[in-house]
Amino acid sequence: YYPGETLKGVVEVQSKGSMVHQGITMNVEGSVVLQMSAKSVGLFEAFYSSLKPVNLFVFNAEIQGATKLPDGTTELPFEFKLDPVDGHKLHETYHGVYVNIQY
Repeated sequence: YYPGETLKGVVEVQSKGSMVHQGITMNVEGSVVLQMSAKSVGLFEAFYSSLKPVNLFVFNAEIQGATKLPDGTTELPFEFKLDPVDGHKLHETYHGVYVNIQY
């Protein structure tokens, strides 16, 4: 997927017997995280303690309000546009020695 594209899917809920719920929400985040490794001890300690994960993408939505689900399988469709948080751009998923970018 690329920035600006729409991601679509289905949440599948399987239940034995009917089920009452207070609502079903979806929370999706993408962030950059600086991580320590055994090789970096001392090198990044000063920076690491002051840096927090940077959110590149955030999507929160209720995909179904409070209701009763029937016995069996229920499919709940969702879709959202991949737009970055203001001031940031989306990067490819990356897992490196010092940095992780994941969605």
